[in-house]
Parts: sequence; structure tokens; C-alpha cells
Amino acid sequence: MSSIKVAVRCRPWTKDDKLGVHMIQNGEEEGEINLLNSDYSTKRFAFSYSWWTAFNWKHHAKSDLNICEDMPITNQTDVFKALGPKIKAELYDGNAIVLFAYGLSGSGKTFTVFGMDAVDNPVSWFHQPTPHDMWGLFPALAYELFQDKQDGWKITMKYFQNVVDIVRDLMSPTGEERMYKEGMRKDQDGFMDIEWCSSAQLNSWDDLRKTFLTANARKAIAPTQFNHQSTRGHCIMVLDVTMPDAEDPTMKKRGRIYVCDLAGTEPAGDIVYATYKKVIMPDGTEEQKYTGPHKDQKKTKELQEQGKKINLSLSEMAQFFMKMAEAFKKKKLKPGMTIPGCNSYFLCKFLKDTLLQSKTYLFCAIRPEVEYLKYTFATLGFAKNASVVQLAPKKATTACTPAERKLLAQLEQMKQELEAAKKAAAEGGGGGGGGGEGPAAAPS
Repeated sequence: MSSIKVAVRCRPWTKDDKLGVHMIQNGEEEGEINLLNSDYSTKRFAFSYSWWTAFNWKHHAKSDLNICEDMPITNQTDVFKALGPKIKAELYDGNAIVLFAYGLSGSGKTFTVFGMDAVDNPVSWFHQPTPHDMWGLFPALAYELFQDKQDGWKITMKYFQNVVDIVRDLMSPTGEERMYKEGMRKDQDGFMDIEWCSSAQLNSWDDLRKTFLTANARKAIAPTQFNHQSTRGHCIMVLDVTMPDAEDPTMKKRGRIYVCDLAGTEPAGDIVYATYKKVIMPDGTEEQKYTGPHKDQKKTKELQEQGKKINLSLSEMAQFFMKMAEAFKKKKLKPGMTIPGCNSYFLCKFLKDTLLQSKTYLFCAIRPEVEYLKYTFATLGFAKNASVVQLAPKKATTACTPAERKLLAQLEQMKQELEAAKKAAAEGGGGGGGGGEGPAAAPS
């Protein structure tokens, strides 16, 4: 059995306010969050990881400055060091990995799993040919994956977005859309797939970043008061990695990564279509400052209607985690079982059976300000249900075809011949000196 690993990360400040959270990492996989300046009866939450990234507190914090000073900053490199090697090993062992990003819009969900991802931002990860300190967990992991890639490996990618009742194929040149239930089927390993969505084979790191750059430009986004580039739907990217099994040349391992970057959890009635202006801070950093609702109220009404469906799908997912937690506590959560219900909306219908048999990492994003405590409390409640669950991950394997076995055998023979040639050259290439009894030179 494998527990769901929960990491809670607090983003930088966006407005002047009192401090609402105290983030503590007591040891490896021993994180703690304490609510400050709060009236909630539950003020302490324990998770695997508790990360403070609010580096700009000196510009905005109006209370508890000593606590802000004492909390170490967790950067992108720290996140990868904590989880990257572990996730990579699990992937190479043939596991399905779910990276699940949850929280309020603008709280840093996308930043943790991807890093900067705006198409017009030169720092966005897909614009970087080599590692960058602003990369999120996935690009740092994927870069190493392509450096490790060997003969016989096959890597493919799907990327799609659920907007209300439709699925938009972000890999399609036209951004093709269909009703969310269409083409949703389990594959031979029991993992859900959307059969009609495009799949691209990737041969290199450059293939991945160029493919993602083009696809990401097709996402539905809009400015809200929580985020100047709020994703208006759940985005899921699936990276499928098929590798020869070193212990059994007749079989292949199949690992996969599901990066689930969910829409924001804020109630639909709270959302407004927003306007922003760029502000340069005293230290030279830039911030997007919310200036108020857009004057066209129809824009806000459209977002709120969209938000209602997002809320319902997220509520169903929260219910699913609650049911998993209850089943686990009653010792009824068994390998291969399914959770009844939770099929009304795309998110849970697509993910629920996959989550039950994957190595799952839940990244919850929160804000430091007291003003957002009601959202922080709700996010931590969701995370608490997930943190108690233990799952039974399922490794996927498939038999090599006769053609693949023949090709792998030929590659292995070529490697052996190359090694033998190198060894012979080394033994015969001492050079210089008198005629001893060394090996004769090969004929030219």
C-alpha cells in the first residue's frame, strides 16, 4: 500500500494584510501548517510537506513579522529535490503517477507542477532548452527523463482541458471539442483514456517543450480577481513512457504521469471578470495589481455560470476523497475496488479509478493573507481527507511484439560488438616501443 503524499505550498503575497499561516517542516515528510489570526476551532494541520514561498513578505505583511522572518523559503529546486528522484524511480518501475494540483485560483497550483507557463513569458519552462531555476516539478522531471531515454523507449503525450461539459483537445490544431463522455474508455491496464484526443510521440526534450508550447496556447483562460490568467477548466496532461524490462526482455514496462492542473476552487458567486495593472516594486520585481471588476458585467456573469460547473465537479472530487478516506478507515479500501457514484462530472469520472491504482501526489496551494483564510481552511480540509488514504498502485506491463523482440536483440548484439571492438582497440593501441609479443596490428 502507498499513502497519498500531500504537499501544501504558500505562494507570495499580493496585498497588504496580516499573516494567516505558519508553515513548518519538522523533518522529512513531517510538515505542519498552523492558522494564525483565525477564529477556526481547528488551527493545526499535519501533512508530508509544508512549503513557504512568500519571499515578498517585507512588502506586505502587517503582523507576525518574526514568524515570516523565521520561515525558510522553498524554491522550485527544493521542491524537485524533495520529490523528483522518488517520482522518477516510481515511473521507471512501471507505475502510474498522478500529480494533482488543487487550490484557489492564483494560489500557485500551476507554478508548483509546471513553473511559469504563459506563452508570452520568456521565462516559461517550454522556452528553456536547458534547466532553469523557475522550472516546476514536471519539466525538471521530464528533462531528466529525456536525458535517460534509451533504445527501445517510447514516449507519447496527450493534453486536454475540460471546460464545463466539453473536452478540448489542446493537441489538436483546431482545438477540437467534444462532449466530455465521448470516447472515454479504460485501456488494457484499467486506466481511463479519451480515445479521440490526439497523441504525439516525443523523441527529445525539444519535442516536448515545442509540442506543449503550441498546445498550451489553446487553453481557455480569463482574468479574475484571484489570478490575472485564470485557467477556466481542468487541464490534464498524460505522458506515457514504455520501456524494455531489463529483467525480462520479452516484456515492456509502462509508466505514465498524469499532471492534473485543476481549475480554482473559489465559489462561483465570488468571481468577477477583473482588470489588472503591472506594478514595479521597490526591489525591481513586478506584480500584477488587481484594479477592480471589468465594466462589462456580462463578462462576470459568464464566468460565474462557468464557475458553477467547476464548483460542482470539484465538490464531486472532494466527495470522492471523503469516500476513499471513510473506506480506508473502515479497512474496506481494497486493491482493484472502485468507489460507487462520483460519475456526474468529467473530473471524477476520468480520474477516480486511475487515482485508486496510482502513486498520487497532491499539491495544495494556499495564500498567506488572512483575507483568504476561508479558502485556505477549505483547501486544508480537502487535503486532510486525502492524507489518510493508502492506495494499492498497479504496475503496467505489456509483452513485446515479435518485431520488437527482434529489434531489441539486434540492438543488444550491436552493443556487444561495439564493446568488443572498443576493448580490442584498447588492447592493441598501446603504441610506440620496441617489438614485443603484443597483438599484431589489424590489417588496414
